[in-house]
Amino acid sequence: MELTRREFLQYTAVTAAGAMLAGVPFLKGAEAAAKEEKTMEFVENLEVPYSTGRSVPTIAMPENACDCAHHIYDPVRFPYKPSDTRNQPPAGVDVYRLLQKKLGMTRSVVIQPSAYGTDNRCLIDALEQLGENSRGVAVVEDSVTDEELERLHHAGVRGLRYNVSRGATLEAGKVLRMGERIKGFGNWHLDFWVPADIVIGYREMFEKLAVPCVFDHRGHLPQAQGIRHPAFSMITDLMKEGKAWVKLSALYHDSNLEHDYADTVAIGKAYVEAAHERVLWGTDWPHPSEFSAKRDFPDDAHLLDLLAIQAPDEKVRHQILVENPEALFGFNR
Repeated sequence: MELTRREFLQYTAVTAAGAMLAGVPFLKGAEAAAKEEKTMEFVENLEVPYSTGRSVPTIAMPENACDCAHHIYDPVRFPYKPSDTRNQPPAGVDVYRLLQKKLGMTRSVVIQPSAYGTDNRCLIDALEQLGENSRGVAVVEDSVTDEELERLHHAGVRGLRYNVSRGATLEAGKVLRMGERIKGFGNWHLDFWVPADIVIGYREMFEKLAVPCVFDHRGHLPQAQGIRHPAFSMITDLMKEGKAWVKLSALYHDSNLEHDYADTVAIGKAYVEAAHERVLWGTDWPHPSEFSAKRDFPDDAHLLDLLAIQAPDEKVRHQILVENPEALFGFNR
């Protein structure tokens, strides 16, 4: 899926709008309010790149709501690793800020995309741009030095990712040693993009980890089995023991449906009912899997509204969007 001329022009327009947004906090009084109102009118009527639709969420967004899973791509300034062939178009911080405005969210967690491998320069640059309201999840080699881990911590990184779908290997001994190495930083975790059929073979490793583990995209339970898959009970046991968290992100992953994703929504609802105090939410913007598959991009506002089905209670949604991210990623610390 290459950018059309229309999409490229739109991308250029919203990047300019992102720069305009960045200037709003430096204005004062009526001038700032007028500019903010004009900008919001623009955002509410905009189809943000890599996100279909012009609507905004219908559910109320609490203050400090956090998008716990998104990516930033800047191939002009930070080239992709040579082996990456998907060639994801630019999806920079300025454009992401427009999505934040549209969704009414102010905090975010930037996940290192596989296109960069273990080169975390784009991630660190994004964290610097986004400031104190953002945290990061990096990818490193097992041989990473303590000095580099400390540098990542000071940049805002609070976790390390293992993406099995893009070549990461799970060697229990090495994963456990990495957990021991990072536990002293505080509010660090290990993040796992791992199919459910593989997850179930690593229960002992997850039990022994010195830091919490986070399962991306509902633990990738296969649609045909859903919560009947043994990984669901294993993950929820770990959640109840205070050892694991689950992201209700990218509903289109592992779903055979479109638009309302009733199958993966049902899985998300089951996780909330089991241990809502260990549940997170994220967009997965700019939806790299959908770009790679040449499918239409989802409507992020609609995906956020579907959280109301997974977590009908407003207080529970507040915990998922605000309190849980604060506890895991150490916002305000």
